[in-house]
Amino acid sequence: MLRIMTTRVAPRVFQQKMARSVVTANTESEVTPMLRYQASLPTLPIPTLQSTGTKYLETVQPLLTPDEFLKTKSAVEDFVVSPLAKTLQNRLQARADEPGMKNWLADWWNDVAYLGYRDPVVVFVSYFFIHVDDQFRRDPVKRAASLVKAMLSFRELVER
Repeated sequence: MLRIMTTRVAPRVFQQKMARSVVTANTESEVTPMLRYQASLPTLPIPTLQSTGTKYLETVQPLLTPDEFLKTKSAVEDFVVSPLAKTLQNRLQARADEPGMKNWLADWWNDVAYLGYRDPVVVFVSYFFIHVDDQFRRDPVKRAASLVKAMLSFRELVER
């Protein structure tokens, strides 16, 4: 049985704010302009087991030898029709059906991708973020200050 252990490393106040992926704002005045349409978005659908299995096989095929891929394909096909798969799919559906649940994946994603380990998030999670060599700010302190200033400006735009 595969078990992923996660530990929360964010301060408790942030954990409480992120406690569940539910819609909590009742009026548009309670949310920032960037999120004003959040409540009207449809809920995240649950993919079928067949769809998940197919996507998994597409993902791993370039990484496996033909023999390994055949074994993996057989294992996936066996799993998709197994009682365990049906039980897990039903549990996932039950989670998605919880009252107020808008995104059954968000809490798990936040725990695993952001809070579950101590590595730098920007470098290891935000794959499209890079630090281009700055010819105008060679001093690391000035560079850090410039980055923080830019991030705060962005935050102000998002939270207006």
